Amino acid sequence: MPIARCNSQIPVPPPSPIPTGRGSRSAANEIFSQFLEEALKLPALTLPDPHITPAPAEIDLRSLPLASADLLLHSAREFGAFRIRCHGISGHELGMVADEAEHVFHDSKNVVVERNELGGERIPCVRSSKGALEFTAHKILGNQTHRNFCVHMGNVASRLDRIVEQVALALQQDTSQELKERIQETESVICLCRYPHDNVPKQNEGVTDKKKDRLLCDHALRFYLPMEHCIFYVQTERGPLSFDAGPENIVVTVGKQLEEWSHGVFKCVPGEMIFMTSFQNSQASFSIELTCSAYSNLHHNLNNSDKIISLTDQILIVFFLVFLYKFLYFIFS
Repeated sequence: MPIARCNSQIPVPPPSPIPTGRGSRSAANEIFSQFLEEALKLPALTLPDPHITPAPAEIDLRSLPLASADLLLHSAREFGAFRIRCHGISGHELGMVADEAEHVFHDSKNVVVERNELGGERIPCVRSSKGALEFTAHKILGNQTHRNFCVHMGNVASRLDRIVEQVALALQQDTSQELKERIQETESVICLCRYPHDNVPKQNEGVTDKKKDRLLCDHALRFYLPMEHCIFYVQTERGPLSFDAGPENIVVTVGKQLEEWSHGVFKCVPGEMIFMTSFQNSQASFSIELTCSAYSNLHHNLNNSDKIISLTDQILIVFFLVFLYKFLYFIFS
């Protein structure tokens, strides 16, 4: 016999209401409720220390050597480097130096130009006892066509010398008497450096990274003034660090000598400028670099550079020896 279907119009009782969780018959689990309450609480947020900077400190030159001395010392300890803004050397003046320098390097057949640690070219000069700028590259002062270059470089060197004095005074604060005496005895060499764009892939050929770092650190302090925008790269104890640099900033790095004099308080870091060559119309990038070193180390390097004999001099020596040989052979034959 077939089963009769249920009448769909029979009223169905509504479901019982869900408990609110406040009474003794709550359906909510007490442990789960505590978990939800804890999860909904916002975590305690702490702001980073404002004194810790992600890059070397930027010092206003007008506040040296007193007001910003602590910030400078902190950056030299943490990063082995710091930056100087408002240095007073205009971009227009640097542009004139770069324009004149292009002619000097183009005339490198008549001017002895040295190679720097990164494969670029440089013209070094020092401040003489009379205050004038003396170029260690031979024949540059004898050429009247380079007179404007010498004048512009002399003006920039004078301002850099004053900046070095202010930085030296700041570094001598809260330091030992031995370190103060060592800093006071340093001498400086200023170089105009040229980095050819077409030579970038070949800059480090034949030079290992270890040897390059040693060459880049063989000093007490080094001041970098790039004449155009670049990326400045330093290898710190925390790892590699890079930041923007340009004519508006002077980047100062600590060398091995200052690290040894301070017994490791100031950290030595090698520095390198990476120019954005793809955006440049010129054939090379320029920078002015000033190196402060111990007096004995400086003169040892200068004496070594003076011993470099140019190709023209070598040819003259060969002709002289050949002439002397024929003369002696004619006398004693």
